[in-house]
Amino acid sequence: MVDMKGRWQEFKVSMRPRLKEYAFMLRRMRQSPLAMVGLVIVLVFAAIAVLAPVLAPPQGSDPFMIPKDTSLANVRPVEPIPPTTNHVFGTVELQYDLYYGCIWGTITAFRIGLLVVGVSLMIGLLVGTLAGFYGGLLDEILMRFTDIIIAFPGLILAMAFVIAFPQAIQINLSFMLLVVFVLASFGIIAFRPNKKLLLIVQVLLAFSLLSIFYSPVSLGLSLSKLDKVMVAITLVGWPGYTRVIRGEILRVKNEDYVEASRASGSSDSGIILRHIWPNTIYPILIVATLDIGSIVLSAAALSFIGIGAPQGFADWGQIIQSCRNWLVTPGQIFAHYHTFVIPGLFISFFVMGWNLLGDALRDILDPIIRRK
Repeated sequence: MVDMKGRWQEFKVSMRPRLKEYAFMLRRMRQSPLAMVGLVIVLVFAAIAVLAPVLAPPQGSDPFMIPKDTSLANVRPVEPIPPTTNHVFGTVELQYDLYYGCIWGTITAFRIGLLVVGVSLMIGLLVGTLAGFYGGLLDEILMRFTDIIIAFPGLILAMAFVIAFPQAIQINLSFMLLVVFVLASFGIIAFRPNKKLLLIVQVLLAFSLLSIFYSPVSLGLSLSKLDKVMVAITLVGWPGYTRVIRGEILRVKNEDYVEASRASGSSDSGIILRHIWPNTIYPILIVATLDIGSIVLSAAALSFIGIGAPQGFADWGQIIQSCRNWLVTPGQIFAHYHTFVIPGLFISFFVMGWNLLGDALRDILDPIIRRK
């Protein structure tokens, strides 16, 4: 019979240091007024995003398309209207409701920031780990490709990607599987020879090769303008995470505890998961938190210049873009201040909240300054 009580006691004993560490982290956060301000701002925006269907009920099949006030079409077909009782924040060009756009634009901001950072973080973590842990020729190839991406100005390269991407992408799944199996075969041979696993991969490789000639499988993907923006920013953003995680892995991979784990017979994956990542992941998490705000700014900039979200979409950058003609007209800036001040405040506070929260995480997670 399994001694469940004894195992529970062992689990509680093993969790005590972690619980103490978590309590210390929360205490450090409470001691920082700026950290609390950042956390409150982010939580307020999160509450707005969650309660968006209540705060601004959808009026169409697509909740992210801002509703128009058609009753004003004959009076003022284009010019924005200042805040009124019917439109709390006023309207923008073509009578799109500004309040609705700002509320649902919060979901768009979280979607862009979290999704782009998450995917960029995973790519950077994978590439940086392979380059830093194994080194050699693999490190040179991966880092030189990373340097090529970094050499271009980020926003300019993202603009080029957005313009170059087609609306629909046809993906040959059979060819993609073939590439994956070829890379897996080389990986097994180079890093951890395993005859059984190599045989399985090679059999699958043969089947995928035959499927290309006899029954190729294709997948068509339709990309919206916002999807292209997120893909473009992801392709531009992952090299920064790669360099950070590679530098951290180079710092710790020769430490005594890593050498002891390797001497005890641990596999490469076990060393990475148990020793490398837990001691190197914090800097990249801090960078990711700080990058959420800048990514939302980049997406807003792309929408402002007309290659981001489509017209009428609930996106803060697109809202400002829809009224940019009135911003350069003499005498109209103050008359239509609400078209850029209100969404601008949403962008500013959203970015400021994540930046303050990122600074707080740096003070809490950085092992050099956390105990000061």
